[in-house]
Amino acid sequence: MNTGLLLDAVRAEAAYRAEELKKAGRGVWVGRVRRATRRLRAERFTDVEVPAQRRHGSERASAGVSETTR
Repeated sequence: MNTGLLLDAVRAEAAYRAEELKKAGRGVWVGRVRRATRRLRAERFTDVEVPAQRRHGSERASAGVSETTR
């Protein structure tokens, strides 16, 4: 088997995969920018303030469960 030919094939495959990763990374970046732009436009044109989201933590007690049974 010709090692030069094999090396060229490996380099071509690496270049192809690198290009695909760049495209995928750009898609994520562009998506984030579009989401931020939509949010800013919505706030500007609707004059509606949306409160920041909060996570409900585990500090909430379950209904009907006492501290001794946990």
